[in-house]
Amino acid sequence: MNETPRRGLRRYSLLARQNATLATVMRTDILPLCDKHFRTMEACIAPYNADYSIDFFRCTDKFCGRCFGERVGYVTPQRNQTPTIAPDQPRCDFHGRPMFIISLDRQRNHVTYACTEPECYQRVLKT
Repeated sequence: MNETPRRGLRRYSLLARQNATLATVMRTDILPLCDKHFRTMEACIAPYNADYSIDFFRCTDKFCGRCFGERVGYVTPQRNQTPTIAPDQPRCDFHGRPMFIISLDRQRNHVTYACTEPECYQRVLKT
């Protein structure tokens, strides 16, 4: 099922390759934590052109520029530069997608990462 693209609106496609899903719309039911401040991130939309926007999460700390995108993971975007992806960014073993921080246990100094795919329960624990 495809919607007809219209000026100012994104085209949504529900078609996916077999054994791989790459949603054209970001999940808004997840709430990543910033990988620098461990503060809740907020969902944002950056217009790219008249027919396409980029969905991402950004840190709610006033002076933090960290963002999380489902395709690139945690990055600090810079104008006119491609995002620099950290080599230690955890990725889901099943989907290959970057994982987001779902919780922080300050007593045990554990950070838990989760996959962005719906109904994927893979977790990575970093100390």
